[in-house]
Amino acid sequence: MSSSSLPASFTSLYRLFLRSTSASVLHHKLARRNLRNLWKPAFVEAAKAVKELQNPSTSSSTRGKLEAWLDVWQRRMDNVLALLYSSSTSRGLPHQLTRNLSLIVYSEHSYASRLKTPYWRPQLAPNAPEYQILPPSAKQLKKEEKERGYKYMQDMACNTLGQVARMAEGRDEICLGRVRMKGKTFQM
Repeated sequence: MSSSSLPASFTSLYRLFLRSTSASVLHHKLARRNLRNLWKPAFVEAAKAVKELQNPSTSSSTRGKLEAWLDVWQRRMDNVLALLYSSSTSRGLPHQLTRNLSLIVYSEHSYASRLKTPYWRPQLAPNAPEYQILPPSAKQLKKEEKERGYKYMQDMACNTLGQVARMAEGRDEICLGRVRMKGKTFQM
């Protein structure tokens, strides 16, 4: 086995996870993709830890910390697989949870795609009127204030939901994933 490849147990766990996510949402393409994107950062972190453990130059103290972290991570992933299995076999609370997690990821991505972010257009001159900052009108100020209020309410709701998810993760030793958007990762 080369030092760049992951152990068979890790890749087997990841493949089992992929099959379980698909079955848990009844093989719906969009929901499957959302759930895979939700848990992908957790697997990326674990793969980094496994690669670090495979590195012979890793110190023994770092190796011990990584092994302890991987033990906890594997227990959490076992619980995630149990959740996904029960979600695929019954239509009760686990199925609703996986469905709602998928919808949360979808809503976060659709919200991020609706944001109007300024972008650079190379064909324009640096002093083009499109780049000039104009004083806002009263109507625009009112609209921005309304958007700030909406954003504040959304942030408060997401913070509350995040706290509930962290409490559930801590109590039940499970990982509910992280939402990654445009290079940023938000823990669920």
